[in-house]
Amino acid sequence: MTATDTQTAAREDLAFLRGLFDRGDDGSAFGEAYFAAGLIYGGQMLLHGAQALGWLPAAGLSMLAIGFGPSLAFIPVLVWINWRHRRERPAAPGRAIGAVFGAVGTANLALVAAIGAVAWREHSLTTWLIYPCAVFILQGAAWLVASVMRRRSWMLAVAAGWMLAGVAMAVNATSFGAYVTLAGIGVWACMALPGWTMMQISRRRAAASR
Repeated sequence: MTATDTQTAAREDLAFLRGLFDRGDDGSAFGEAYFAAGLIYGGQMLLHGAQALGWLPAAGLSMLAIGFGPSLAFIPVLVWINWRHRRERPAAPGRAIGAVFGAVGTANLALVAAIGAVAWREHSLTTWLIYPCAVFILQGAAWLVASVMRRRSWMLAVAAGWMLAGVAMAVNATSFGAYVTLAGIGVWACMALPGWTMMQISRRRAAASR
């Protein structure tokens, strides 16, 4: 590598690092998708909690509606969000943070295999319930990285919220009603609310640029 190549690489690295700390890119598409997913799936968890507590029927059409309805509602919303933002290209911070969340998603697949295998062998629902707790904690880890990159205290609070919710769910794993209720509250607080926050930041930026 020549001195010119080294200087060019150094300038590119510095530009990337400056981009990581640029406060301008707030990921409007990500915020919308995160808000929609949090609202829909948080509601699903709370409905499952109501079933576990006997407030709603736990069988028949009610079970099917609560089990499959949220995904049937979220998929077209996600398609619409992606189509609406199809021409947008995220800046360096968005790509870096997106890579972190993508890695967390891939790790979730490995967790399904690892924890699911043990739960299947032991015929233990409690063992399987460790998986959602681990997913919450991994989401917290992703938000912790985002908070370091963006230097925003509210992102650190989201990271802490995910992790605390995961631990609280694990503590209540033997009480399914409490477990899924905590999951629903956690998803609303740590997914829907941050998604809404990102949407508001994006809208304020758009209004200021006019």
